[in-house]
Amino acid sequence: MKMEDFNELRSEFEALQKKEQEAACGPDGCDEPEESFDDYPDYVRAIYAEIMPPVKSGVLFSRWDIKGMAAELDEHIVVDVRERMFQHYMRFIVSREDMENVINEFKKHIDMKCGLYTEYSNKYPAVATIFNEKISKAEHAKKYLDKMLKDFF
Repeated sequence: MKMEDFNELRSEFEALQKKEQEAACGPDGCDEPEESFDDYPDYVRAIYAEIMPPVKSGVLFSRWDIKGMAAELDEHIVVDVRERMFQHYMRFIVSREDMENVINEFKKHIDMKCGLYTEYSNKYPAVATIFNEKISKAEHAKKYLDKMLKDFF
């Protein structure tokens, strides 16, 4: 391929990319800043730091889990990056009752996962120590959620 053919192909590609960006974001581009936890109350940051990481809570809250928990509260959020979905889920909290509902959804999800862990431990005794550790972490996470409700509401 000649260099001029390559340059022509590159300019066509860049024009196509620009056209697609304008279609998605408008002619001014996408200048939306990435959301951070700065605009959220302390309990949102605390829950995200202590409950969302599976290594701390023993439970993975997937994007679909978060969407399902929100749906249980008649809130609809789109599937997106897990952190952003968590932030959108936590936006619905405006009262103690809302926080109790959110915490109950977290606990219900944790209990469901722990039920699976128990079932797997019973079926496959060789992995019981792994799942028992996860169940222990999950119980600690539920206590932490209760503490968050008490401390912040």
